[in-house]
Parts: sequence; structure tokens; C-alpha cells
Amino acid sequence: MLWVAGERKYVIPQLAVNFIQAVRARDAGILNCDIEEGHKSAVLNHLAMAAYRIGRVLSFDPKAERFVDDDEANAWLSRPQRTGFETV
Repeated sequence: MLWVAGERKYVIPQLAVNFIQAVRARDAGILNCDIEEGHKSAVLNHLAMAAYRIGRVLSFDPKAERFVDDDEANAWLSRPQRTGFETV
């Protein structure tokens, strides 16, 4: 899908298009994969990027969804959120 914003053009991956359609329809049944499966797939990329940016091997606790005894690495798991748009 091609999305145009002003003079800029963006290609949106089909997976993202599917997610946006499901959100707009308020229907998780039209998703191409289970939400939990999608979350786990995305997490792997985020963990790899954190290890790459820090430059060392990291130990991750999947149940707690935190790096083990590593505040520097855990800082990469979130970012500051705008006031009024915080998530719980």
C-alpha cells in the first residue's frame, strides 16, 4: 500500500495494513495472525536491536519481558510517552 503525505510517499507493509484495518473495524478476527504471535515476532527484532546498539550479548527473561540485571539494556525497552497518551 502506498500512503502519500504531502510530497512524501511511504510504502506500508501489508502486515501493518492488516493491523490498521483490524483496529479501524474493531475486529481482531480479520488479523492475519494471533496478537500474541505478532507481539512475540516483533519482540525478537527489538531485542536484537537493543543488543546491537549496546554492543554486547544480553540475557532476556521472557516471562518478565525484561533484560536480566541490566538497567542499560532495559532502557531500550521503552521511550518517553507524550502526556495524555501514556500506556499502562
